[in-house]
Amino acid sequence: MTKDKPFRLLLVEDHDTDAALFTELLAEISPTTELHHVHNGQQALDYLLHADEYAERLRPQLIVLDLNMPVMNGHEFLQQAKTHASLRWIPVIMLSSSERPEDIRQAYDHHASSYIVKPVAYDDYRRLVQSIEGYWRGTVQVPTIEQVKP
Repeated sequence: MTKDKPFRLLLVEDHDTDAALFTELLAEISPTTELHHVHNGQQALDYLLHADEYAERLRPQLIVLDLNMPVMNGHEFLQQAKTHASLRWIPVIMLSSSERPEDIRQAYDHHASSYIVKPVAYDDYRRLVQSIEGYWRGTVQVPTIEQVKP
């Protein structure tokens, strides 16, 4: 992935304050990254499967997923999303305030690409967003949608 190509990220976060901070920092660090935000796992699944209001949305190349959300939590989302062949390839970063070993293990059991505990301090959060952007957009390669079509 190179930084001069378009990049789409889906943020799944129910707390508006956390979502606003992530969005603000990402816009500052990577103004060309296209970020979409939904509030729970069900909305994320609808978004990815182009249901209803999301019919025209393009699939993201990375998902940043909160754990504890209403309607459908992060574990439930991963469990369902990773059963769809067309979604399996999308990397998912679990970003949660939980440090519980069971939550971490379960995230990896359901094929999360990584599990990160949300930083409390602003500067640490900024460094985290910078690391996510640098690694997933500047370092690794992910398949394009065209490469994974059945």
